[in-house]
Amino acid sequence: MRRWWSALRGDARGSMLVEFAVVLPVLFVLYVGSFVLLDEFTAGRKVTITTRTITDLTTRYDIITTAQAKTVLAASAQVLVPYAGDSARARMSELLVTGPTTGRVMWSVVPSAQTSDALMPALASCATVILPNGLVPVNTHLVMGEVNITYHPVVGLGAPTDMVLRDRSFMSPRNVTSIALDGATMPTCP
Repeated sequence: MRRWWSALRGDARGSMLVEFAVVLPVLFVLYVGSFVLLDEFTAGRKVTITTRTITDLTTRYDIITTAQAKTVLAASAQVLVPYAGDSARARMSELLVTGPTTGRVMWSVVPSAQTSDALMPALASCATVILPNGLVPVNTHLVMGEVNITYHPVVGLGAPTDMVLRDRSFMSPRNVTSIALDGATMPTCP
């Protein structure tokens, strides 16, 4: 028995297999974890690109109808594929900047499927919106695009599975000082 034990102790032929068996789970978690992080980063970039698409397309109009606004929102939602699903929420609004960090809503539109949605409803006319400091001068109009999605990772790895990704972007109208919705005059806010 002693001779067998000393021969086994000196034998190193299976050591690589044992090392591989110890390292394999670590490599697997690193591989899957990096895939999930990259997928979440890609979804976040798509949210940002979608908000910019909403504002970019809207600022090209001089006057926009509600139907055209909803078409812009629907077209912009295509940027989110394959991440969108039923969790995607979008909104476009025109704001009048009233202070260094505040603006008032002139009009706001959401997609038809989202009209009665409590998660991201259309903003009320004259509602106050907080803006980044010093974005544009006071009494300037801005178009604001907003997008929220609930991201579901392909592999959870025991972590919380749902993450809300959101972004909003601002652009000034290109050809006019303000974009009228359905040709209506802008509301007078107190």
